[in-house]
Amino acid sequence: MIVIKVKNAREIVAKRKGRFLSKIAPWFVDVERRVEEEIVRQLQSVFAEQDIQAVIEVVKENSTQTDAG
Repeated sequence: MIVIKVKNAREIVAKRKGRFLSKIAPWFVDVERRVEEEIVRQLQSVFAEQDIQAVIEVVKENSTQTDAG
């Protein structure tokens, strides 16, 4: 099992979309969730290129419930 915890989601948004958007985005969307979803998409793409079959899940912290990605 591999666990990846993104600790700088806001900085990632600031770098890619700009500081202003990174400050107002949390009022409208779950920034951490969006960054996690993008990481899952990128991992799936790399795995597919390498013919790696894997299940990648976004797991809510302190929960056993998962959302398959």
